[in-house]
Amino acid sequence: MGIDKELLRAKEKVTDIYGKTVKGGAYIFPKQSVDFCVTVIQKYTSRDFKKLRSADYDEMAIDEVVFLVRGFYIMLRNLGCSEKIALEQYKVMERRMGYKLRLASVELERQLDAIRELAKEYEHSYISFNYCDKTYFLRYMASKVEATRCFIESVYGSYTDIRSEELSDMALEESYKESSQTSIERINKEMIFFDALEHDDEYQKLLRQQENLIAEDTFIKNKQARFRKIQVRLAEIREKHQMELFGELLDEEEDAPLTVRHPMDVLKKAVEDAESWIKDHAERDEAEAAKTPEDIEQEKAEMERMRQLLEERGVNLNFDLPNTDEQEEEIFVQSGNLAWEVKGTIQLSCYCKKGQITAYKGIKGKCAMKCPGCGYYVLVDYDEMTAKPLELHGPVRRIEKKKNEQQMAKII
Repeated sequence: MGIDKELLRAKEKVTDIYGKTVKGGAYIFPKQSVDFCVTVIQKYTSRDFKKLRSADYDEMAIDEVVFLVRGFYIMLRNLGCSEKIALEQYKVMERRMGYKLRLASVELERQLDAIRELAKEYEHSYISFNYCDKTYFLRYMASKVEATRCFIESVYGSYTDIRSEELSDMALEESYKESSQTSIERINKEMIFFDALEHDDEYQKLLRQQENLIAEDTFIKNKQARFRKIQVRLAEIREKHQMELFGELLDEEEDAPLTVRHPMDVLKKAVEDAESWIKDHAERDEAEAAKTPEDIEQEKAEMERMRQLLEERGVNLNFDLPNTDEQEEEIFVQSGNLAWEVKGTIQLSCYCKKGQITAYKGIKGKCAMKCPGCGYYVLVDYDEMTAKPLELHGPVRRIEKKKNEQQMAKII
């Protein structure tokens, strides 16, 4: 379930309900939760609990998930844990098993089934409801369902846009905390390190063994020793690569919790945006419907003039034009902004001596990149139009030496 097992142990000597002394560190069971614990033990070999032990939570019956999450939460409270600690453990269980998400999904399915049942009921109704009545009423139901679907799609699109923009702003703010050179060095170290892990056969084999082990339908106690052994070896391989490549271990970034806007706040804004979007479209539809034949002919004439203007400039059009302003198009053409203008070519200082990139006018700053030919890392300066080996204070030299040794081994 993911909860802290130490919370289920006695912190010091306690006396049980029979007056016997229980030593510290032993598991203890509150009297009020005995029935719950007995039921858990009885169900240990059931289908749902087998799915639980193999971490296949989505295949468990939702009733069993509710039973476990609520049961352990009540058990922690009965053991004397504070409301704060009990809620923290509740969140751990809820996230791991997708408890709330599955409940929401079940409720959605229930409501969809209810609409289907209503449609069947109305279709076979004979109380003041003739054939034509049924036809028009079911069409009305379908139109309302379609409108709901479109509205939900709009809310979802707005919701994800709001959240994406928020996370992008946070990432940008975080990037200001370190210099561009430090950021480039860190990113390239990570690229080199993960590339090494990806090509380490033993590491990849152990990862697959770990995944298979988690999915096995066996008792947890039979897995623990093997799982720990794999974990230790994976950590050893990671440290070995880091020391060989960089001469030191990489700093592990802490997974600091993100402080983002509350989902209800984002949902409220997304609904408002969707309602505004639908209102705008409704107004445009009304305006479109109010157009006279003369208005439509005038728009066609303006569109044809735009097409001729573009075709005179060599633009071959075989598709419907978007809403384009004629004056704006004329300014755009006169400005000469029709293609990327080349600024020059930068030769990459790498092994193969063949790597080069084309720089376009307007591009500025520095960028770290890897030569597609030899894989050598260089730092490109678009302001100076130069490229030099990326200084990682040791790793580049060790990589160069390692590659030379590999090439020499192939020749031998």
